Amino acid sequence: MDSQDQGMYYTNLLHGNSIVSLEDSPLLPTNPISVKKSTRGVNFIPEEDKLLVSAWLNHSLDAIQGTDQKYSQLWEKIFEYFQQHKETTIERTIKSLSNRWSCIQKATNSFCSCLAQVERLNQSGMTEQDKFDKAKIMYQSEEKCNFLFEHCWNLLKDQPKWILRDAAKQRKTMVSPPTPTTTPSPTRNVIEDEVVELDRPMGKKVAVKKRKAEGKQAEEIIQLRKMKFTLLEEAQAQEKEYFRLKTEKMEYEKKAEDERLRLLSEKLRIEAEKTELAKKEADQRIMMMDVSGMTEIQRLYFEELQREIVMRRDHA
Repeated sequence: MDSQDQGMYYTNLLHGNSIVSLEDSPLLPTNPISVKKSTRGVNFIPEEDKLLVSAWLNHSLDAIQGTDQKYSQLWEKIFEYFQQHKETTIERTIKSLSNRWSCIQKATNSFCSCLAQVERLNQSGMTEQDKFDKAKIMYQSEEKCNFLFEHCWNLLKDQPKWILRDAAKQRKTMVSPPTPTTTPSPTRNVIEDEVVELDRPMGKKVAVKKRKAEGKQAEEIIQLRKMKFTLLEEAQAQEKEYFRLKTEKMEYEKKAEDERLRLLSEKLRIEAEKTELAKKEADQRIMMMDVSGMTEIQRLYFEELQREIVMRRDHA
């Protein structure tokens, strides 16, 4: 299984930081493998140092292969990675890369101890940069040279091996008081022990088990998303059916109201026709009356009614 499957590909360390597990670099066997015999080459440049750190992290921390592979296989892979990604024409051998890594590791461990000692002083008002600068001065005083691998430190500082602050808090190391015949030793030796002891990266079985658990979890998430999508579709279908029924109800109520108004209009029309018919019948009876046998007053009254009926019919 390729280490990329575990999200531990370290080419991006050349441009940023990444927190992963870290082990000490295994030493080469007594007879290290070399590609070709060559004389001492030119000094390493910072870009080569950073590429070497990236190559070592890529292959030595592989949770599936890193703890099982042999020393020669490890450095062959580091050399191959270095050759594939280098941007210079300088030729390096496996031996030169391993020697350079030993220098980087030794100097970084030493600087790590100095920084841990500064951290333990716990001086108030000091910023992270102040602590870093003070550790560089302490390193120069103890090693009699400057710390030349700050560019490598920037790539390694977030690895478990280099997280000094947490290691110092978690361990309570007792330092024996100095005797009159011995020179008091700074706490650096104790801190070095704390820095060197690291959590080992997960083994092959643990990594495979973790990957299976992550795969199962991913499958459960997919199933939950499918269920959520199905429920959403059902909810949308129910909402659509609700609006359809509501529209049908509104149309039915509109038709019922139109029918009610039509029946009411028809009823009024029939009543109006009945009233008109009754009025015509009454007019007809008045017009057919014989007024010759009536008194004078009765005759004048009905004659007046007859004239009104005739005038109304003429105007109609």
